[in-house]
Amino acid sequence: MSLGNSRKVFLVVAGGNVSAQRNFEDTIQRKRTLEEVRKFLTAQAIENLEKIYHASNFIVWGSVPGPMNESRWEKMTPGDVVLIYNNGRIRFAGEIAAKDRNKELARYFWREDDGGSTWELMYFIVNEERTDVPIEKLNPLFGYQAHYRPQGFSMINEEAVSRFAQNYGDILGVLKTLERGEDLIHVPTRNAVISARIDERLERVPTEHDEMQWRLIRLGQKAKCDVWVPKNDQPKQYQGNQFRDHVLQEFHQTLDVPRSIENIDVVWKFGPYSIKSAFEIEHSTSIYSGILRLSDLRAEAPNSNYPLFIVASEEKRRRVFDELRRPTFSGPCLRLNEVIRFLGYEKVREIDESAKSATNFDANVLLGAGENVPMRS
Repeated sequence: MSLGNSRKVFLVVAGGNVSAQRNFEDTIQRKRTLEEVRKFLTAQAIENLEKIYHASNFIVWGSVPGPMNESRWEKMTPGDVVLIYNNGRIRFAGEIAAKDRNKELARYFWREDDGGSTWELMYFIVNEERTDVPIEKLNPLFGYQAHYRPQGFSMINEEAVSRFAQNYGDILGVLKTLERGEDLIHVPTRNAVISARIDERLERVPTEHDEMQWRLIRLGQKAKCDVWVPKNDQPKQYQGNQFRDHVLQEFHQTLDVPRSIENIDVVWKFGPYSIKSAFEIEHSTSIYSGILRLSDLRAEAPNSNYPLFIVASEEKRRRVFDELRRPTFSGPCLRLNEVIRFLGYEKVREIDESAKSATNFDANVLLGAGENVPMRS
């Protein structure tokens, strides 16, 4: 694959001295609000941030001007990955959401350094996750010596990033795997995934599938996520609700966000690329087909950390569990029996109805409602 399919990765040192540590606490450990930055930004910039953050608070960082910093900052584009390094460890990982060169806002957040400069090369971060990974564990994956320590604001070599994505996929998933002390899985294991043409005979009228899609779209929006459904499904509607009015129109693919997810029934995203959850709705005689689509995704992003769901009628629960126990799916590479949860139609209806009048929805409710594959007695 070409380097153009890779997201750039930036390493940022936050902390290291008293003032830098204070800044780290102010705008990374403690999130900021759109209201307090409104007077410093243009109406267009505020509108863009409101669209990105769905009224949520955010983290933000910046760099002082200088030839190298300005060159790297200019290369930053939405969707690029930023790793925030503090005291020997990667403490946060997230995506670049937007950037703005803004002295006044930088002074408001961080004042000035001893030379009278401020961190005006600002970038807003979305989909951030706390991590706790020693830099020694990450360095070799990008071709650095284990003892390497980043300085200031740097960009990892794009060829190294491309190799990383081809070998391991999702960088946040890799960080979480390293944090748990588990072995990384190489992406080439996707060659072990079988291909099959599935003949799907509908058992139910398609509107039940449409109903589940619509309820998951609505819940995703209440969870302040962007929602994707396949292109062929976007013209659909349920009870007068046009899907296309509530979902993303375009899908963004990179090496660590594979195109296989484009055909999954419902995908929750936050930020330009990062996936939060993926749902396959099974309404056919062959529940194997939905699992196969999720297995393709898992094979291309084996270190991913987001939950996967099979949504089906309650009477299919046992068949779903039996399929997930197949060696093809439950082997050490895919471990779908560990990462896929079952959600019954009635449970989705119950959760959606209870959240209908709420302004927010905690996505962890679905995670808690999903049923894991039980161990055989």
